[in-house]
This record gives sequence, structure tokens and C-alpha cells, in this order.
Amino acid sequence: MKKTVALLALLLVQASYAEDQMELGKSVYMQLCVACHQPTGAGLPPVFPPLTQTEYVVGSPERFAAMILKGVMGPITVKDMPYNNMMPPQEALLTDSKIAAAITYVRASFGNTAPAVAPEVVAAARAKFADRKTSWTEADLKAWPDAGASAAK
Repeated sequence: MKKTVALLALLLVQASYAEDQMELGKSVYMQLCVACHQPTGAGLPPVFPPLTQTEYVVGSPERFAAMILKGVMGPITVKDMPYNNMMPPQEALLTDSKIAAAITYVRASFGNTAPAVAPEVVAAARAKFADRKTSWTEADLKAWPDAGASAAK
């Protein structure tokens, strides 16, 4: 009986954390991302790419975190459509928790069904790429070691 109560309490805490993370993620998205990627995540072709079921959203969580941390520059093709603009880096503005929440929100919204991302994933990406001074390019992102791990087809 005690194990059942403890398990239920743990599940309630996890559910509450997930709900809080989605709420924070939506708030971050609506403050910083919505102008370019739009309320529906559809983007603004041919300038700002969509976040709907794309390899960058549902693929490698580390790559997605790195994109937000360092930004993306230059031409990029998303869902067979070319885009050419710049996503500014957010590493100085956002904490690991806020970035993880925004990633989790996007990965669970707009028709996406990818799992949540913990702040530790963002912290590890921040540390790994701390010395990088430039934004990512499409070639960098396509060459990511686990880019195809769970990418949308």
C-alpha cells in the first residue's frame, strides 16, 4: 500500500512538472519565437521556417538546444522549401530551464509528438559549445552526429 501511494505521489509530481514545463515553454515561445515562427508554428515562408514536424524539432534534442543557444544563419531547407534568414542566439538571454521548456513545448505542439527535453540536455550543449563564436549553418546541422536518430520523414 505504501509503495502504491508513493508511486502515485511521484506520478503526480512528474505530471505537475511536465505541466509547469509546458506552461513556461509556451510563455517563452510567445515572447521570443512567435513573431517569426507564428502562433501555429507554421513560420513565414520563405523567410522563417516552420516548426511543424521537422527534423530539427523532432530530431536530436542536443542539436535543437544548440540551435537555440547559438542561433542559425544563412540558407536552410526545411520540408523541401528554402529559407534564408538568421535566428539570433539566445544563450545570453535564456536559462537552460527556459530553453528546455521552450524545446519541450515546441516538440509537443503544432502536431509534434516528440518527448520532453530536460534542462540538463541544454546545460550539456551549452558547455559543449561554449567556445563556439558563430551561429550554425545548414551544413553544420545536417552533419550532426545523431541528426537522423528520430527525425521526421
